[in-house]
Amino acid sequence: MACLVTKGPILIIFGLQVVYFTLSKGVFHCPDCGGDREYRRRQGRNFFSLFFIPLIPLNKTGSEFVQCGTCKGRWHVDILTVPTTAQLASLPALLLRLASAQALRSGDVTHPAARDRAVTVVRQAGDHAYDQGVLDHDLGRPFDQIRAEMAHAAGALAPEARENILRAAAEIALTDGPLSVSEEETLNAVGADLGLTRVQVTGVISLARQSSGR
Repeated sequence: MACLVTKGPILIIFGLQVVYFTLSKGVFHCPDCGGDREYRRRQGRNFFSLFFIPLIPLNKTGSEFVQCGTCKGRWHVDILTVPTTAQLASLPALLLRLASAQALRSGDVTHPAARDRAVTVVRQAGDHAYDQGVLDHDLGRPFDQIRAEMAHAAGALAPEARENILRAAAEIALTDGPLSVSEEETLNAVGADLGLTRVQVTGVISLARQSSGR
């Protein structure tokens, strides 16, 4: 919005001008492009302008939004909670890390075969840097923190993938012998955090028992 003021031979143009600022940058999954794209998180601010030059910052205008760097589409900031393709690819390994740590800490965390199996399944899922040191770090994380992270991430995977993660955790827990009461309770909690029903959890644990002979 601009105003014209004529004072003698001088023409003065002033008004309000919206200037958009970039608050942060990153990669998101753009619904219009159908793939991962760079984005800018932006918000506008009113400026008093003189001769179309913004001079004095005033109030912010509108809500923050996410703008795709490719198609220039604008989205509500909630779009950033949708996993990117790269994040989806890394989710199985992440959830296996969390589930394995839960399974191990409910039993014998020093059992060499159980620890080796945990590292192996996570590496096979794509996290090739995972080792005993990272496992110890995961084992030291708060129980409730891991549960919350699992519940947040699990919804992006198909039920079959979540069942496979629970089965891998159960087989790790079974490596040092039959499941203890603590291990079984933990596996039930892991299954719930993965969004599986009680029937699914029972069936997966039963299959793990059969494959291990325990």
